[in-house]
Amino acid sequence: MRITKRLPDMNVLLVVAHPEPSSFNAYLACLTYDTLSKDGHAVRLSDLYASDFDPRESGRHYSVRVDPQCFNAQAEQCFNWENRSLPEQVQDEIDKIMWADLLVLQFPLWWFGPPAILKGWMDRVFVYGGLYSSSRRHDRGSCAGKKALISVTTGSSAKACSFDGREGDTQLILWPLLYALRYVGYTVLQPSIIHGVRGGLSGDVAQAQKEYLLRTERDYKERLLNIHTVPTVSFNSDNDWDKQGKLKPEAPVHSPFIRHKRELNLG
Repeated sequence: MRITKRLPDMNVLLVVAHPEPSSFNAYLACLTYDTLSKDGHAVRLSDLYASDFDPRESGRHYSVRVDPQCFNAQAEQCFNWENRSLPEQVQDEIDKIMWADLLVLQFPLWWFGPPAILKGWMDRVFVYGGLYSSSRRHDRGSCAGKKALISVTTGSSAKACSFDGREGDTQLILWPLLYALRYVGYTVLQPSIIHGVRGGLSGDVAQAQKEYLLRTERDYKERLLNIHTVPTVSFNSDNDWDKQGKLKPEAPVHSPFIRHKRELNLG
């Protein structure tokens, strides 16, 4: 009998950013939680709306201030990190991040970006001095060795969200978020994108969408069950930059956001 060696179980942090508990995003979050849990992984949940997470970074969050007169987010984050006096809500999220081997972000695409509450979660939780610094980022980031996956829905169709679509290329729209994850050290997995998720449908159109979503659900579940084999997003390594932080002439290009030529046709 051939015995297949099982890959190690992981600790997983699932962060959900959708205000409606009966939404398809909430359903996908439950699917993620159940699938990974039943597959032997330990999963913790951060439901940002349910926990009323405050996305607005502000001096009022800090009971101890390095400068009570002028709020500098980086200075206060670093000072409170070093003094173990970060806001409890932020410290709880950091503890979960450091515990987790895999971070999964579940959210809808709103106005060509993630919901403000998720961006604010990153603003407040990716604290300077703790999760990153000038000497601890990218290849040497605090989350090096960890993986990150984003699962996102769009209301528009896949054709409209393609490279020549009216909604713009969703893959490119997501790049800044993926790069932020890479900035703190994550190995970023290719995102899971489900298009055409919208309400208000009826009749044959609603039935067609239901069948389509069932297919995408099966595909996404299969992806989760094979999470160790999901391809990664390519980024430049630390060796690709010169002393001024410019891309070396011989370095590869992985995205139009970072390229060798200045020219970029914006009309």
